Amino acid sequence: MCGIVGAFQPSRQGLTSDADLSRMRDRMVHRGPDGGGLWRSPDEIAVLGHRRLSIIDLSSNADQLMISPDGKVALVYNGEIYNHAEIRAELQATGKYTFRTDHSDTEALLYAYMEWGRKCVHRFYGMFAFAILDMREPGRPALHLCRDRIGIKPLYFSRLASGEWLFTSEIKSLLAHPQLTPDMNDTAFWHYLTFIVSPAPMTMFNGVF
Repeated sequence: MCGIVGAFQPSRQGLTSDADLSRMRDRMVHRGPDGGGLWRSPDEIAVLGHRRLSIIDLSSNADQLMISPDGKVALVYNGEIYNHAEIRAELQATGKYTFRTDHSDTEALLYAYMEWGRKCVHRFYGMFAFAILDMREPGRPALHLCRDRIGIKPLYFSRLASGEWLFTSEIKSLLAHPQLTPDMNDTAFWHYLTFIVSPAPMTMFNGVF
């Protein structure tokens, strides 16, 4: 179990501060007691954070944020990809990628995205929630949020009035942002009382999905 968090501001205006994102990240220290990372993109379009629980690869080389060698693709990830060794072998066979970890599924995920784009998820067996910031196309950066098919790993998001997108592994982390307040979503509450669940994408909080 790890925790991911981040902010993405396409207009480059008023991106969340490192202090605010660190506070959001550390609301989830129980998800990742083995370390925490924080990274801000050079163009001020995104800031990403991570709390790490070391399971597969215990070395510091597997720490997150994980960034491609050219600095144009950044990844934060929570989960486990069970077939990462097979994916790694296939990527190594292309001769394009030099792995700096011995068996990190995070690094396999990063290079899988670089090789196959968003279709890489069709090759994964496992449970995961991750965010990939792709800055390879000049002037058109993209943030991709992805969750496993069943939704084992949690992922929540919100959008501020400024157009900035926020995401995280837990709602209480999201609500640590100074511009979000814990206001109840009455419709979601009605669904909960009726069906014992508030259907996605609604949550019990206004503006949190």
